[in-house]
Amino acid sequence: MIRNHYSIIGLFIFILLGPNILYASSGEEITLFQKIIGVLVSSALVFSLIKGYLTVNKIWKRRKNEEVANSISIVAAMLGFAVGFPFLLNSLLITNDYFSAAKSVIALCLAFVFTMIGTGYYVDSNRGVGFITLLGRALNLERKESGDLLSDMLRPKGARKIIDILVKLAAIDDDIAQEEIDLIKQFSEKWNIEIPELKSGKPDELTNLVELKALVQSYLDENPDVEVAEGLVDLINMMAEADDEVTKEESMAVAEFTGMIAHYVSLEKGGEVEMWEVNIVPQGDEQIKAVRELLPDLDVVQDRGGSVFKVGRYFSEAYAEAVCTKYISLGLYSNSTKLKVNFS
Repeated sequence: MIRNHYSIIGLFIFILLGPNILYASSGEEITLFQKIIGVLVSSALVFSLIKGYLTVNKIWKRRKNEEVANSISIVAAMLGFAVGFPFLLNSLLITNDYFSAAKSVIALCLAFVFTMIGTGYYVDSNRGVGFITLLGRALNLERKESGDLLSDMLRPKGARKIIDILVKLAAIDDDIAQEEIDLIKQFSEKWNIEIPELKSGKPDELTNLVELKALVQSYLDENPDVEVAEGLVDLINMMAEADDEVTKEESMAVAEFTGMIAHYVSLEKGGEVEMWEVNIVPQGDEQIKAVRELLPDLDVVQDRGGSVFKVGRYFSEAYAEAVCTKYISLGLYSNSTKLKVNFS
């Protein structure tokens, strides 16, 4: 035990005084600068030991956890041997740089520990399984997951919401065509996004146009690349035409969402966008009171020589007309007006 303590003390003395010993043995006079560099190198080696210990210590108590084992890249761990061993031989046999050799030994020890943990060697359920078998399993898992990071890097911003938009758009006419399902699967597989099982025919839940519009706006609020947003227009049109039949609901949705995206692109690039403004023109005080009860957040304004409630601006004439029809059915006079809006 005493001998071990002396060995440890001797190791630290060598680390701290090593440069002085080496320079002295070579007969060279040590300058102040060389002493400073020597101390820094010695300190760096000590810090490497501490770093290695802290790195292993954090994961060691979790080595029996299968999720922890699977989270370690076995290929990266084994590459530690391919990198560390040649440097160790070079430091010992050619350059005689014992500090670099010590650093390589630390790296090799870390590579060994992470390789053992990464194979699942310490996982209780793997007891009795040979190391070669565990290594094969780890490499197979690595092969399956090797493209995940690349897929995430190539996946456009908001890809998950794009898929959700396509799924809801497919059901907007209360009928999902197989061609629409194939198109959705094409992009979900390309972007490695899991989707619920889709069946052709009547959907389990009818798409709410207002909710779908809110989803599109939520996607645009994430500030996707302009090129990707413009590509979404093509995707929406492809979805509507996938079954060779564009219904009234699909046509209205496509027109509105295309306008929303055009609005977003205009905000990014500058320019004008055509919009349709829906107005309610009350016929008398009773209707003014009725509108205020129905839409308490709207203020009456004077426009075209009369009192007008401006309901909102929409990107497609069909959508604006559908909004007008809603208020007309309530006995209120409503119309839509085309205007150009500059967002530059």
